[in-house]
Amino acid sequence: MAISYELVSPVSQEAAGRLRRISRWARAFSYVAAALMLFGLIWLWTDAEALSDYARSSIGLRNSALAASGRGYWAGFALAWIPAGLFVLAMVRLGALFRAFGEGRVMVEKNAAGLVRVGWLLACFGATSPIVRALQSVALTFDNPQGQRHLAITLDPGIFAALAAAAALIAFGHVLREAIRLADENQSFV
Repeated sequence: MAISYELVSPVSQEAAGRLRRISRWARAFSYVAAALMLFGLIWLWTDAEALSDYARSSIGLRNSALAASGRGYWAGFALAWIPAGLFVLAMVRLGALFRAFGEGRVMVEKNAAGLVRVGWLLACFGATSPIVRALQSVALTFDNPQGQRHLAITLDPGIFAALAAAAALIAFGHVLREAIRLADENQSFV
């Protein structure tokens, strides 16, 4: 059984309006975050200077010679789509979840499952990012002369933030699922 708000008084209409506004802003933020990830990914891999800065800082190729061949560039670019795709998918699903909230479908089993899914997508994003960066370090240097090829492993606070947010969303999804069950159980007693 789904529980949704009903517009029975001016106060509840006001609350419903607030929920719609907040959901609309949150949904827009989710979609903008997804679009910025796609824009940033394409910009990064088409701007040689930005890619060089990224390779030296985020990938971890600080003082390494960067003479990426075509195959190294394309391999690194293809790898970049893995965490970016996970993030974009998480933001699109989060936007859909906020759409449901804005339409008054709050205490619904589907939303709890959606929160858990978004959490797992962000967990995968956080877990794959350092692996992808390590593989990119190899891809961007595998055509370097012998002795100048690198495998760089980097971790940054953003990875841990993504994992913490993922854990919170997964936990909140499970809590929401239990709250829905309790509400259904209480409703059956009435």
